[in-house]
Amino acid sequence: MANYQRWLDRIQVLERKVRPSSVYLLLLVLLAFVLGALSYNLWSDHNRPVLENNTEQLGKLTKQLNIQAQSLAARNLELALSRETNAKMQDLFAEQHGKEKDLLRELAFYRSIMAPESIADGVAIHGLEFPPNLLPNQYRLKLILTQLQKRKQSLKGRAEFSFVGVQDGKVAKLSLATLTGDMSLSFRFRYFQVLETEVTLPEGFKLSRIIAKVIVPSSRWTKGSQAEMEFSALDLMPENNHAVTDKIVKPVQ
Repeated sequence: MANYQRWLDRIQVLERKVRPSSVYLLLLVLLAFVLGALSYNLWSDHNRPVLENNTEQLGKLTKQLNIQAQSLAARNLELALSRETNAKMQDLFAEQHGKEKDLLRELAFYRSIMAPESIADGVAIHGLEFPPNLLPNQYRLKLILTQLQKRKQSLKGRAEFSFVGVQDGKVAKLSLATLTGDMSLSFRFRYFQVLETEVTLPEGFKLSRIIAKVIVPSSRWTKGSQAEMEFSALDLMPENNHAVTDKIVKPVQ
């Protein structure tokens, strides 16, 4: 019986020791809960503007995206219109090119009727240019030849020139060989060709006209023929025919 009482006293002593610790632990738990709630409220209040800022930033990005989408749609529309316009222009150019070919054929036909002297076996004298060169009395002679008929073979021939003018008060006729040493200029072409050479007129020679002669010799594909055409110096060198006004300089008193 004495032992039982002794164990009971020990248990009561232990109970007294443990009870205050449990109370303290419970108080600590409650304090931690209260501090956690306060911290959560403070954290929520602090981070709420960040969410608002994110929403505002998202709105700005969405607005910019819409603007870029509208700009892209407008550019795609412009590109589609440009492609359509380009296709129409190409069709128009092709149509005009066909009309130009028809007009050239008609022009060749009427030219052969109106000016047969400038055509030799389908080769026409299209024009002549005689611009001045760098040195005095030096010029650049350019004869433009075109073919009026469709041929599979190239046309061969030569062009001769005569320069008619006045020298020492007399009418003079100079050949190309006299001025350049070349008897003639050879050509060979299928569609058109420009014959060029440099010509130096002698001192005191006043050019009146240039006679161009195209000679196509007979061959297996062509029959021999020639064409001749005259060009006035007034049309070839208009700058040399302008009147020069003399200036009178008075002496200084």
